[in-house]
Amino acid sequence: MKTKFLFVFIVLSISVSGQLNPEDVVYRFFQAMSDIDTVFLEEVLMEDASLSSTSLLNGGEAISRVTKSQFIESVSQAKVGDLNEQVSNLRVEQDGGLANIWMDYSFYYQGQLSHCGVNNFSLALQSGSWKILSLADSRRKVDCIADEVTQAINAMLDQWHLGAASADSTVYFDLMASNSIYVGTDKEEVWSKREFLRFAAPYFAKGKAWAFKKVERNVYSQDFHNVAWFDEVLDTWMGPCRGSGVVVKDNKGEWKVQHYVLSVAIDNDDIQAYLKVIGKK
Repeated sequence: MKTKFLFVFIVLSISVSGQLNPEDVVYRFFQAMSDIDTVFLEEVLMEDASLSSTSLLNGGEAISRVTKSQFIESVSQAKVGDLNEQVSNLRVEQDGGLANIWMDYSFYYQGQLSHCGVNNFSLALQSGSWKILSLADSRRKVDCIADEVTQAINAMLDQWHLGAASADSTVYFDLMASNSIYVGTDKEEVWSKREFLRFAAPYFAKGKAWAFKKVERNVYSQDFHNVAWFDEVLDTWMGPCRGSGVVVKDNKGEWKVQHYVLSVAIDNDDIQAYLKVIGKK
C-alpha cells in the first residue's frame, strides 16, 4: 500500500510540475535558488538561455552576461538559504506559447540586503512545459521599496510588542487598526479591538502585561503598498509561540495591525505528550 501511494505521489508530482503556469515557474525558480536545487534550474532554463544584468551599483553603467552553466555553478557555491530573492508587483503578458513577466525584487544574501531592481523573464512553452528563454535584471542599492516597507513593518511590530512588555497600553493599542481582530491561544479568544482592550486593561493597569520577544519574522506583500502579512516566532513565558497576521496602512500612511493570531508552538516530537495532557490520548 505504501509503495503504491509513493508511486502515485511521484507521478502526480511530475504531472503537476509539467502544468506549472509561467508565474509558477518564476516562483519555483527563486525557490530553487534558495534551496540550491540545481536540478530544477538545469531543467527550467533553456540550454542557450540569455542571463544578463544592468548594474548601477558603483555609480556607473555596466552590462554583465553569464551562460546557463556559469549561473548554475554560481548558485551551487552558496548554502541553502543564502540566496533569498523577494519579488512583488508581477506583471504577466502571455500570447500562446510565449510569456513575459516583469517584477520588482529585493535580493538578500545571507540575510542582508544586497541590491534591488526589476527582473524581466521571457518564457516559451516547450513539450508542454514552460522554459526560461531569458532573464534580464537591473541592479541598484537605492529606492528598494520592498525592503524599506519591510523594515518599517518590522519596526512597527517590534514597537507593538514592546508596548505590551512595558505595559504601555497607549502605544500598544494605537498600533492596532480600529477594526482589528486579535486571536489568542484560547479557542474562545477571538476579540475585536474593544474586547481585547477590555481583557488586557487589568494587566496593563498592574504595570505587567506580557513580554514577547521576536526570534524571527518574515514579511510578505503583493505590492508593498497598503497591505502586507507576516509570520513570526516569539520567545514567551509560554515557551516558543508563533504569531501571524495582516498589517494595513491607514489614511495617515502609518502601518497598523489589522489581524493577529497567536499560537503556542509544539515540537512534533512532543505532540504525543501534549495529547496526553489535554486528554486526547
